[in-house]
Amino acid sequence: MKLITAIRVIAAAVCGLFLLTGCSQPDKGQQPQKELTQMTMLISSDAPDCVRSAAEEFINRAAFYSDGELEISLSESQQVETILESSEAEFAFVSNEELVSSVPELETLNLPFYFKHEDYQFSALNAERTKKRLNELLSAVYPMEVQMATVCGYEDLAADAQVDLTDFRKRYPLAVKTSYFSDQLQEEIGAREIVSDNPFQLLLDGGAEIAQASLSQVIETVQQGQKQAQELVVFTSAHKLETVYLLIGQDVMESLDEKQQAAVEQAAVMACGYCSTLAQQQRDQQMEQLQELGVQVYRVNLEKYFALLGDIYQYQSEEMLLQPDAELDSAIRSEGVQGTF
Repeated sequence: MKLITAIRVIAAAVCGLFLLTGCSQPDKGQQPQKELTQMTMLISSDAPDCVRSAAEEFINRAAFYSDGELEISLSESQQVETILESSEAEFAFVSNEELVSSVPELETLNLPFYFKHEDYQFSALNAERTKKRLNELLSAVYPMEVQMATVCGYEDLAADAQVDLTDFRKRYPLAVKTSYFSDQLQEEIGAREIVSDNPFQLLLDGGAEIAQASLSQVIETVQQGQKQAQELVVFTSAHKLETVYLLIGQDVMESLDEKQQAAVEQAAVMACGYCSTLAQQQRDQQMEQLQELGVQVYRVNLEKYFALLGDIYQYQSEEMLLQPDAELDSAIRSEGVQGTF
């Protein structure tokens, strides 16, 4: 009798333990928890606002399109190249400027007026042949490849309002950060280049008639009273389009399933489009601000100038101080890309 009583006590205790630990039958309607894939998106701590916002857009879109399976955190650093080399980030939004020191062939994209406008730049850089060459150059240094490229900013030309711009072949002093042209080619272009760390300041000091500048520099100069608005002119055509790449680790796509891969591709399209839109909106706002301040926005026809530079880049590049990367240059000018020089 004591034995039976003891068995009942033990059975009751075991059953109670099962009840406390959830020994009841699982709810058939209960969904298994999704397995998260955690990754990192890298940007420079000095990245412009449009790049930072585009990176956040990519993260949000990737999570949305993957139904929350892709969890990507944003990482900012001043050691972008070191992190890219070490494969510590699966994704990165990195500007062309940040990669030139390690991949000098990318200096090709910094040539003056190399891209007529952002639509041409976007179609040229995202063409299959161009991306193949970009990836060849990048893979020699980093275990990364280009998912997509877009515009993230602009460099313009500002001028002294007294400069006669009716003839673009006039021999005007042009202050630039980097010179690409020999003296002979400068004669053909119609400029005498003066290299300066701060070209716009050289213009303000009277050492140049035209200078490479950002619109924010011009606006700040007028607002601070360093120069009267009526004394300055800004061209509407960008001297240089600044490029940013959405990079992805070489083996990242292989680690994802089809739905996650599609989510990354869709997120890249949306993020790069957003980056370009933000950069253009900022430029439009700055143009309006310049006009409100009284700075003349000079709508010069640069078609002949484009044609002249195009011929130099294509047929006289051996005379330049820095030759474009032949294969990259050829890919960008391929017949499949509209709006070439």
